[in-house]
This record gives sequence, C-alpha cells and structure tokens, in this order.
Amino acid sequence: MHGEYKAPGNKLVMIDFEINYKNNTIYDVQISGDFFLEPSEALNIMNESLNGLPIDSNDEVIKKIIERNLPENTEFIGFSTTDIVMTIKRALLCL
Repeated sequence: MHGEYKAPGNKLVMIDFEINYKNNTIYDVQISGDFFLEPSEALNIMNESLNGLPIDSNDEVIKKIIERNLPENTEFIGFSTTDIVMTIKRALLCL
C-alpha cells in the first residue's frame, strides 16, 4: 500500500506498507518524504512502532502509537504526527 499527503507546511509525507490479511494489521512500514526530523533515528522508531497496527485503528490510537517511543527531543519540521495519520488513512482508502 502507498499513501501520500501534502502537509500544511507544504512538505510531502509518504508511507508504504504491506497488509497482513490474516490479522488485518500493517507491517514493513516505511515513512518517507521531503520533511525534516530530528533526531534522525526517530524515523526508524516510528516505522517500527507502526508495525502490527490494526488497519481499523482510529486517528488517536495511531497518533499515540507513533508518539509513544519517540525521544523527548524529537522535532518535526514541516509536518506532524497528524500528517502521518492522514497519510496512513489515505493509503488504507485503497482497500
């Protein structure tokens, strides 16, 4: 699955993932785009956190999963966790 979303900061957020149809979860998550994120390892943390996400999760659950393991000093530049949620939802519209 692939999703794209242009964040209000005009940064492109993209996500690619596979779906495990046996338990309706996503895996092999890869977030990318033209945004900036500090520290850089936060991107891998978010990718790993989203593996196993049920495809019927609501926006608040997805946002909490994204944020729960991020370092305290994580800085999103030109996008937000809400924009990642929107990107996931857009990808799932193709189901």
